[in-house]
Formats: sequence, structure tokens, C-alpha cells
Amino acid sequence: MKFPPRLKKGDTILLVSPSSPLSASQPVEEIAAAVEDLGFSVRIGDSCRASSTPSGYAAAAPELRAADLNRGFADPGIAAIWCTRGGSTAWQLLPLLDYACIAAHPKPFIGFSDVTTLHLAIQQRCGFVTFHGPTANGFFGQKAESFSWQSLWAALEMGKCLPIENPPGEEIKALRPGCACGRLTGGNLSLVTTSLGTPWQIDAGNCILYLEDVGEDVYALEEMLWQLKYNGVLDSAAGLVFGDFSNCRNAYREDYGPRALLEDFFAGWPKPILYNVRSAHCRPMVTLPMGTMCTIDAGQRTMTVHC
Repeated sequence: MKFPPRLKKGDTILLVSPSSPLSASQPVEEIAAAVEDLGFSVRIGDSCRASSTPSGYAAAAPELRAADLNRGFADPGIAAIWCTRGGSTAWQLLPLLDYACIAAHPKPFIGFSDVTTLHLAIQQRCGFVTFHGPTANGFFGQKAESFSWQSLWAALEMGKCLPIENPPGEEIKALRPGCACGRLTGGNLSLVTTSLGTPWQIDAGNCILYLEDVGEDVYALEEMLWQLKYNGVLDSAAGLVFGDFSNCRNAYREDYGPRALLEDFFAGWPKPILYNVRSAHCRPMVTLPMGTMCTIDAGQRTMTVHC
């Protein structure tokens, strides 16, 4: 898996909205100004300014959003592409992307949540590392010394290896013992599950599979885990890493949350599992370079990625 050219201060970043529209309280001009304050030039994609589709939950027509991505990768003046937010509907873009062009012009592609769909497609069809990191709308009031920015920057400019470190006060925890190494893949659990049975289905074979989610009922999380297990995705992975499960509650029993579910579901699991890697719907957020080789050690509760 190729590592894209490293981003440098002063480079031009293209902002795109491949999923849901920005809210009125987050105008794209202010997001662009925040990114410029981090030391970059900014271009704003058409998808960031388009009128929302009739559904209200897509930033623009899929053809326009896909064209933003295709032009961004093809344009030699663009050094990186940063998604403004997640939401929904990135899956509409998959048949419209020019994968040959994207593969020929690898560059940092950043985002999380609904952007999982695009990470999986680019990694599988184009063969380069992408960055499961904060969306650009999270940088209002952020400074260059903030944890989220420092973690993203460390991933973008990583050398041969990079220890994945949680924000201060948040421990990486172990659910099952052991060590494993494999290519890092995954992202949002709902989107990973949605990929099943499509031409862009996740391939977790001999990989370290990362999963997180937000706002799902605990019973829905269990249903998705069973779907991944019955499909063979979980069993094919070399090891598992779980992130934060923000606002995932159990209306039937408040004390049985995501952690209890994972402990029960994976009781006796023969492969290592880490939990609480804070690359998810949380602030501050760790950036994960997806597609890199990754080593997890549950005994030491460590996760390290390698170019």
C-alpha cells in the first residue's frame, strides 16, 4: 500500500463535502479560514457551496460531489483533500469515481464517519493510504497545538513507524490477549456493514480491523457484529480494534452498554482485541493512517502503524 506524498505547510488543500451539507452555523468560509490558520492555502470545492438536494441530507447531487473528488485528485495544484464533515450518502459516489485517475495521483485524503465508504473504496481500488482523521469542520477555534491537529499532522508526516497514542487521560484497553500484525482497515461500523454484498465490500482478511460508531442502540451494534461474523469478516481479521461508541445506549438496561456487549460477544475470542482507541466521534480525536501495516499488542495495550 503506497503512502501518499507528505503534506507541507503552504500546500493547497481542497475542501469537499462528499456526504451531508454544512450547517448554517458552520459556513465553509470560516472552515477555510481555520485551515489557513494551520498554515495552508485552501480551495473550496463546489460541493461545499451547492444547494442541498431535495432530501436535505446530501450536500449536492452525487455527480457534483464525485466531480469534486475526481478534479481534486487530478489537479497537480492540490496537495490534499479534506472532507468538511460526514453525515450520509457518500455511498452514492462510488460508481462515479475515476479510480484510475485517483490511483495515478495519490494524495492525503482525510475524514471519518460516512467518509469510511470512500476510505474503503480508495484503499481497495487505488492502493494508497488514507487518513481516518477529523473532518475540517472540527477546527473552529482549534490551534496548531491541539491534540487532534497534532495527531493528524503526526500521521500525515509519519516516518517508518508511528505509535498510536490516545489523548491524555484516555487509556487504550485490552479485551482479548495476544499480538497481531496486518494492514489497518475499517472505520465506522455501520458503513463497514453496509459495504457487505456490494462491489466495494470490505476485505479484512489478515488485517487489523478498526470499528467505531455513534448514536446506535446497543442491540443494533450487536446485530451489525453478527452480520460481520456470519459474513466471515470478523473471523478473517488478524486482530480487532474498537474505538469510541458515543451515545450508543441500551434503553432496556442502562448498565449494559457497548463495553459490556463487546466483552460478551468476544468472550473466548482467539485473537487480540483492543478497545477505546479514540479515533471516532469524540474530541479530541486520534488520526489513523488506514492501509498502513499495523501491530497491536494487547498485553502492552499498544497499537503501532508502519509505512
